Amino acid sequence: WRPPARAPSGFECDRERGGAMSVAKHMSHVKWHLGRSSNSGITATVFGAYGFVGRYVVNRLARAGARIVVPYRGDDYDMKHLKPMGDLGQIVPYEMSIRSYEELETAIEGSNVVINLLGKPFETNRFNFDQINHAFPRVLGSLCTDLGVDRVVHFSALGASPSADSKWLRTKYAGEQALLEEFPDTTILRPATIIGNEDKFFNKMAEFMRFVPVMPLIHGPNAKQQPVYALDVAAAVQAVLMQPETAGRTIALAGPKTYTNAEIYEYVSKTIRRPNNAVAMPRMALELVGAAIEGLPKPAITRDQVRTYLSDLTAPDDLPGLRDLGIEPTPLEEVGLLYLKRFRPPGSQTVQELSKLPYSGQHL
Repeated sequence: WRPPARAPSGFECDRERGGAMSVAKHMSHVKWHLGRSSNSGITATVFGAYGFVGRYVVNRLARAGARIVVPYRGDDYDMKHLKPMGDLGQIVPYEMSIRSYEELETAIEGSNVVINLLGKPFETNRFNFDQINHAFPRVLGSLCTDLGVDRVVHFSALGASPSADSKWLRTKYAGEQALLEEFPDTTILRPATIIGNEDKFFNKMAEFMRFVPVMPLIHGPNAKQQPVYALDVAAAVQAVLMQPETAGRTIALAGPKTYTNAEIYEYVSKTIRRPNNAVAMPRMALELVGAAIEGLPKPAITRDQVRTYLSDLTAPDDLPGLRDLGIEPTPLEEVGLLYLKRFRPPGSQTVQELSKLPYSGQHL
């Protein structure tokens, strides 16, 4: 295997890049909002579609008539929840490895949109942060240029910076720059902490409050966040594809309110009607805990996550946001109870309370 030109070491492919730089097109032939059984003119390859956010992105595009190619590795059982989101043949799983240039090319060829959602909050023996957050976006951008893809949407993170304390945030920024070098019209989306039914933020927090007598406040109590709702994030993906002027821009996806982490813990505690057992701990102690368990297959916390959680993850004033895309961000108070209510003690909620949930089917 040989890496493409200028690809960082550690991420290998088996062909060198070539071809001319492509320019994002207007896609004026695309017709949105025609329904799941229609053909909008969009064929989108969505890397990471089987994850938490990916399912919402796939559903949003499929209901608008897009054909979705879903590259995956592992068991096709992981894809089953995506199939009903589209009509027969509309959701196309494709088993592959991102280390294979030919398989990457097959996954992208024929698509006019590529969306990259790949990423993990911790390193594994198979992929480290440099490989998945930095090297892969460069290879992806090179391929999209060679194959004449119209639009590329890349998910990064709020707080991404070359000077960030967290390696995860530093490599997220490096991946943005690498992808923009190869495909300058990439739309970069920087989401805040994403919340929703399957999230690992509120759900994990509520789970610990339910079963653990004392919970370390691993998110710095004074660090600030702007949690954003998963359905708003999916709507933003469709919005940037509908708006050609977003090509080449970086957009911050954040909720309407800023909270300290201590306020978020208190909100979860009150919502699930359980004592707030979170205790602030010194950074050194948290990093020691992370160092002790980060070697596990799916660690609850790592040293690098501690550094991320102690940073402010809020939208900067100089970046456009959800409202600039025509999307009114959803406050977490409107949706938190929808999936946190299951953590309440038995018998602590009434039918009258549940009937007042601010839930609207129009978000689906």
